[in-house]
Amino acid sequence: MDTEPAASQFPPNFLAFLEENHIDVDVYNVQKDLPRYVRILRFSQKSACEVCELVQQIRTDAKCDVSEVDGVPGFLRIANQDTKLSQLRAYVAGDIIGMDVSSGIAALSLSVEPGDNVLDLCCAPGAKLLLLAELLAINAGVSHGTVTGVDISPHRIATCRSLIKKHAGSNKGFVRLYAQDGTTFNCRAPRAKWWDPAEIREVQLEHPERKGRRRTMLDKPWFAPKLLSTNYACSGSDLYDRVLVDAECTHDGSLAHVQKYERWGWEHLDTQVVNNNRSQSVPILQSQLLDNGWRMLKPGGVLVYSTCSLSRFQNEYVLGGFLSRHAENEALVEVIPLLQNQVAASPIWQPSCAEEWVGLEQHRGVFARMKCAVRLDPRVSNTSGMFIARIRKLSDVQTTFDIEDIAPLKLET
Repeated sequence: MDTEPAASQFPPNFLAFLEENHIDVDVYNVQKDLPRYVRILRFSQKSACEVCELVQQIRTDAKCDVSEVDGVPGFLRIANQDTKLSQLRAYVAGDIIGMDVSSGIAALSLSVEPGDNVLDLCCAPGAKLLLLAELLAINAGVSHGTVTGVDISPHRIATCRSLIKKHAGSNKGFVRLYAQDGTTFNCRAPRAKWWDPAEIREVQLEHPERKGRRRTMLDKPWFAPKLLSTNYACSGSDLYDRVLVDAECTHDGSLAHVQKYERWGWEHLDTQVVNNNRSQSVPILQSQLLDNGWRMLKPGGVLVYSTCSLSRFQNEYVLGGFLSRHAENEALVEVIPLLQNQVAASPIWQPSCAEEWVGLEQHRGVFARMKCAVRLDPRVSNTSGMFIARIRKLSDVQTTFDIEDIAPLKLET
């Protein structure tokens, strides 16, 4: 891999994007030193001895050091980032998948519990969705939770379906997918005991008029197992216990993703990252996704907002805009339990001098409220870049905003 400084490789328009978004170009210089990460599928079902044997096998195939990631169960660090998954017997056998540990931390920050109904509002390509289904499968015999995945693209939803079918096993019985716009998605969580034929028969006997109810295209899953696609299951009125908004972003924090443009052609950055219209429209889209995810979350529930961008406009400004619309008695940004142990996280960006506070003075209280959110800086965490905020819904207040008011923080002139 080329060891020249990143600034000498990047085209001028990308460098201008980094400057405009206050992203230090030096962060890309650590790409060559980052490891590759994989996740052990069905980790909770494996014994410590089985995990050790799997690690040793991968170490042999990869011909480099392989180790478990402290504090993030089920994730392995492969020292050689150029290791191809296809050369690993564990991957061919379906025992591991490629997944950066930063993405795993975002999903695990939800603290999913058995019986939860989880909404993944931007679910493609599906690695987090698969992890959430596994978390629900633990103690599934006691309580049946569900994962609802949403993505606006039928093509990307098809990718999720393929991943679920290939790797989820019996866990796919907890998953349903919708090809819908996450900013307007409005299908509630499945009804309680959606999995119990006796409960369904009882309801149909008490309310025979419901048996033949025709569903609209909006409440019909694009993909779901039989029991989760019934009229009964889809007629629930409850909100979700957990919501993940891993929002569409410019992906500039994924160092490996950015590096691929060296092969694909730097000109493709114009439409996928640095295009000015996209730079301005993405934070608005993220704000709308965040607010709709919040609307679908039940009081007491937890929402995680995350991006793989390093831009403050897609992270702190979006979260700040959200908090400015939702008062302290409605939304609380919490400490992320997982990050209190071994994972090296960094503080979020906050204005640190008088010059940076210009235009943001009236939002000092908002910035104080978001102090428990975190960044994963590749130079510190040894992962891809990630922004993560865990938000608790404290009340059942449902405030409706005009679409033009759902936006990031604005600098006051």
